[in-house]
Amino acid sequence: MKKLILSAIVAATALTASAASATQAWVGQNHLNARSGPGTNYQVLGTFNPCTPVDVIEYQYGWAKIYYQNTYYWVSSKYLRNSACNYAAPKPTYTPPKKQYNNGYSGGSSNY
Repeated sequence: MKKLILSAIVAATALTASAASATQAWVGQNHLNARSGPGTNYQVLGTFNPCTPVDVIEYQYGWAKIYYQNTYYWVSSKYLRNSACNYAAPKPTYTPPKKQYNNGYSGGSSNY
């Protein structure tokens, strides 16, 4: 029983240590692909919005393994920032359709 409790304490300490070693970073000013591995040949799992806060777990050859909402992803580290930023999604604009004119043509048959 003591071994089980000791094992649980060691495991909890290891989890806390790994979470504490994460570094906070933010996605830069552009949308950023989240991939399944450290390279462009890996599958895109989603896209982060600009200024999204993430936890960096490790760096590998220009890629960062990040932890976000209980999932690990890989992103290009050159698009991460060390400070927070603000992002507001662009507001959609409405452009009314141009009025169409038929220039006097009625669409009837022609005798030419």
